[in-house]
Amino acid sequence: MELTSMTQRRAVAAAIGAATVSLALFAGEPSGLLVAIAVICICVGWKAGLAAIVAGSLLSSVMFPPYGAEDGAVRLVAFVAAAFGLWLVVNIFRRMSFFDQANRRAGPSVADIPGLGWSANPDGRLRFPNAAALEYVGVSAEEMREIMDADDFSWWLRFVHPEDVETSMAQWRHSLETGEPMIEEQRLRRFDGTYRWFRDTGVASRDERGRIIGWYGHTEDIDDRRKAEAALRQSERELRLLVDTVPTMIWLMTPAGLPYYFNKRFVDWAGIDSTKVEPRGTRQFASHVELFHPDDRAAVKAVFQKSFARGEPLQHKGRLCRKDGEYRWIDSRFEPLRDEDGTILRWYGVNFDIDDEVRAQESLRLADERLARALRAASLSELSVSIAHELNQPLQAVVSNAGAFQRWLNADPPNFDHASRVAQKIIKNADAAAQVISRIRALFSKTEGEPHAIDLNAVIREVCDLLGDRLASSSVKLDLHLDPHLPEVAADRVQMEQVVLNLVRNGIEAMHDVATNVRSLRIVSRRQIDGTVEVEVRDRGRGLSNPELIFEAFYTTKPDGMGMGLAICRSIVEAHCGRLWAENVETGGASITFSLPTSAANSAKTPNAATVSDGVGAFRG
Repeated sequence: MELTSMTQRRAVAAAIGAATVSLALFAGEPSGLLVAIAVICICVGWKAGLAAIVAGSLLSSVMFPPYGAEDGAVRLVAFVAAAFGLWLVVNIFRRMSFFDQANRRAGPSVADIPGLGWSANPDGRLRFPNAAALEYVGVSAEEMREIMDADDFSWWLRFVHPEDVETSMAQWRHSLETGEPMIEEQRLRRFDGTYRWFRDTGVASRDERGRIIGWYGHTEDIDDRRKAEAALRQSERELRLLVDTVPTMIWLMTPAGLPYYFNKRFVDWAGIDSTKVEPRGTRQFASHVELFHPDDRAAVKAVFQKSFARGEPLQHKGRLCRKDGEYRWIDSRFEPLRDEDGTILRWYGVNFDIDDEVRAQESLRLADERLARALRAASLSELSVSIAHELNQPLQAVVSNAGAFQRWLNADPPNFDHASRVAQKIIKNADAAAQVISRIRALFSKTEGEPHAIDLNAVIREVCDLLGDRLASSSVKLDLHLDPHLPEVAADRVQMEQVVLNLVRNGIEAMHDVATNVRSLRIVSRRQIDGTVEVEVRDRGRGLSNPELIFEAFYTTKPDGMGMGLAICRSIVEAHCGRLWAENVETGGASITFSLPTSAANSAKTPNAATVSDGVGAFRG
């Protein structure tokens, strides 16, 4: 008969002890009681063994007298000595068995296991924990022996965390029933009362016939690892939350460019079924390209494959299909992640929905086009006014000189000399009108003209000679202060005449409301140390309410004015790299001055005749 549990062994030992007591009483031989004392010492404990010796001695003293008092006393002493010797031997071997006998049965590997090692009987009762295990739980060898003598799993409740007891015991019983290895993670109480996570691994030891003769296990401290894993899982959860909540669509691809991960925002936007996503790296790129607009697929595929082949970052804009079937403009950007050797490990891609921005830009472009058409129409209207203004001056001069020409011819006698000079002026005025037309034609044909070196003093004298009759009729005294050494400037002569003519005419008209005895027009030309020449036209009128505003197109203080003259003058001067400004004079009146670079200073800055003529219609005042 094979005894597989401690309970069976104790039952058999108790039966043997009872049989020997009965036999000793029946035969009258006290020595048979020694077997019962040995059974009690081994099965119950050494303390119970002492009580058994006392009881056995009393019983034997009753059994010895029939053989004689003297002989019975000797035999009683021998019996007690034998009982104590037997108790001592059993006690010594019981203590030795905890460290030596059990260790010898378990083999050296159990005691030498690094960390917590243990062995158990085939029935699962703990047989031997190594010194590290005893030190960890904080119990002595004697206390552990008493715990091991128990016939249940009460020791489990003492060392295992209450929340893990049921699961751990269920796993252990399953291994005892099936013989399968036991692998269980549980929390064990340390000697200081704290609990730490351990991985308990136990395997069965079998004899040559395959019968389980014991269990051997190792308990590994995994508390730090579990905490690190918990921290890692928490970090992964936070990272996943971050990736899923950032306001952009993120997706990952293999080094070959095959998509294998889409964040939640991408899944929700595109309506991708995450349960049907192919395993990592097996999703075909073509299935993702199908999300793009049919008109963009070929270009997207070519650009992506080129970038993946070269390992270069990529930025691409295309129309991507949303889950509701609407195609929206997406800005896609990809960057490779490389290891220390430069090998691409994966691709990171982000998609930005820029459809609203693209549509806004398109709306803005259309609005700009409509505005440009409106501006062209307005510019055409302004150009017409400017052309009329430009032509009005030489044509008025033609009409005025033609009247003078007629008066000189109708004089009695006719004054042919004066008429001849007036005819020359008529020709000159008509030529000026023709040049205005030529400049306008050059503006529309984008032709360029070459400036020439001109003498501003000569231009001023010619304008004053042209307006001589106007000065006389307006009772305006002309005061010229022209620098005789004034250097030449590179400019268009006709345009400079137009500027001076406008400034002189404005000066004459500004003094209509003042007394005739104070009407004086001062024209000064001077050279400046910065390489420019200045021409100033100063009147004695009422001054300017806003000196800067007078250069704005269509701004005028005259009832019949169009507000184009000074705007055109500023455009002409600025086109010649010059400057035109106005200011009030402390003694009364206003001063309008323009400056131009000399020919030497302007040699590197050749003005464009077409650009100068652009002052006819640009109105940059």
